[in-house]
Amino acid sequence: MKKSIKIISIIFLFQIITLNLFAKPSKMPDWVQNYRKVYPDSEYLCQRGSGKSAEEAKTDATGALARYFQMNVSANLSTTMTSISSGTEIQEETSIINDVQVMSQVELFGLEYTEPFYFKKEKKWYCVAFINRENAWIQYKPQIEMAKNTFEGLLKKLDKESDSFTKLKSLKTAWQKGKDLIEKLEYGRLISPTKESEYSSSRDVFSELPVIFEETKSKCKTYIKVQGDYNRIFTTGISTVLSECGFDVVKNYDESTYIVEVLIEDNSTGGEPLAITPTVNIKIVSKNDKTVFSYEEFSNEKTVSYTLENAQKKAYPKLTEQIKVALKNEFENAFKL
Repeated sequence: MKKSIKIISIIFLFQIITLNLFAKPSKMPDWVQNYRKVYPDSEYLCQRGSGKSAEEAKTDATGALARYFQMNVSANLSTTMTSISSGTEIQEETSIINDVQVMSQVELFGLEYTEPFYFKKEKKWYCVAFINRENAWIQYKPQIEMAKNTFEGLLKKLDKESDSFTKLKSLKTAWQKGKDLIEKLEYGRLISPTKESEYSSSRDVFSELPVIFEETKSKCKTYIKVQGDYNRIFTTGISTVLSECGFDVVKNYDESTYIVEVLIEDNSTGGEPLAITPTVNIKIVSKNDKTVFSYEEFSNEKTVSYTLENAQKKAYPKLTEQIKVALKNEFENAFKL
C-alpha cells in the first residue's frame, strides 16, 4: 500500500514539473504582433519565426535573420565591386561580381531570443531572434581588425617590391585579401553603420588597387625571343596571349623591360620517316636576369613525316593552340584581378 502511494506521488510530482516546464504563456506578448516596435531598428536587428513547435519557431526566426544578412551582404558587396571596377580600365565587372564569395554559413553575433509563444487561435508557436547592435559590434570588431591587419601587411610588402611582374602577383594577393576585408565590412555595416564608417580609409585604399595594378602592368614591356620556331608560329601565338592579357609586346629588345625566352625541343626520333614530340619551355626574365614566370608545355602525340620541316609544319600549330589555352589560364590566374 505504501509503495503504491509513493508511486502515485512521484507521478503527480512529475506531472507538475512537466506542466511548469512546458506551460504556454497565456498573455500574448507585444512582440508577437509588432516585434519591430519592441525591437526598434535603431538598436536591434531582428526577425520573427513561426512553427508547429517552440524549437521550430526559434529555428525559423534564426534562418530568417541569417538570410537577411546573407542577402544584404551579397547585394552590397556586388554593388561595391561594380563601383570599383567600373572606375578603371578593367572590363571584367561581371566576373568580379560572380567571384564574390559571400559567407556560406552566416555567424550571428550576440544572438538572443524571446521566449517562444503559442498562439492558440492559429495553433502556431512564434519566436523573435534579435541582435543588439552595440553588443554584436563589440563581438564582431576583432574579425574586421584581423582582416584589416592582413590586408595592410600585404600593402607594406608591396611598397618594397621593385620588380613589376612580382608586384602584380602580390597585388593580386592583396586584392583577394582586400575583398575578404570588404566582405567583413559589409557585414559590419549591417550591424552598425556608424562604427563601420570608421574604416572608410581601408575601403578607399582597396578601391585604388585596380589603378595601381594597371599602372604596374604597363611597365611590363615584353620582347619575345624564340629559338627554333617555324614560320613564327609559336611567336605569334604567345604574342597573342600576352596582348589579350594586357601586356605590351614590343618589337625591339631595347624597348623591353622583360624577355620572354621560348625554347623549343623537337625530341625527334627515327630517320626516314622521322617522328617529333615537341616540348616548349617559356620563361619571362627581367633585364636583371630574374625569372618571374616559367611554364612548360609538350605535345601529347607524335608527328611523323619524311622531313623535319614538314613535321614541324604539322605539329607546331596544334601545340601552339594548346599553349594559348593553357598560357592564358596561367596568366589570368597570376596576373589578372
